[in-house]
Amino acid sequence: MKHLPKHLRPTWRYLAVELESDGDMSVDRRAFQREVWYAGQNLLGDPGSAAADLRVVRFRRAGNKGEAIVRVRHGEVGRARAAIACLSSVDGLSMGVFVKKVSGTIRGAESAF
Repeated sequence: MKHLPKHLRPTWRYLAVELESDGDMSVDRRAFQREVWYAGQNLLGDPGSAAADLRVVRFRRAGNKGEAIVRVRHGEVGRARAAIACLSSVDGLSMGVFVKKVSGTIRGAESAF
């Protein structure tokens, strides 16, 4: 199978997301990814969620804080930020979710932490 030429490949933006909870953070990457997808579907609908294509690329937690890098299509950054802002709990654990930085590369997004 041939690869797409560079001008036809999708371009991505990476959101550096910080997570804070009151107690010990017992959330894993899979649970956070599921909640991000649900938030995208509930706010944007199926077509908007598919266009944004939200995906958790990196996830790390320590104590009551966590960090994640979420990949989103280039033109959908505003909608993705709105969907992530709608998150208030993950697996029944209430938490604050904050977008710290938007970058064109994963390395640039990681520099926010």
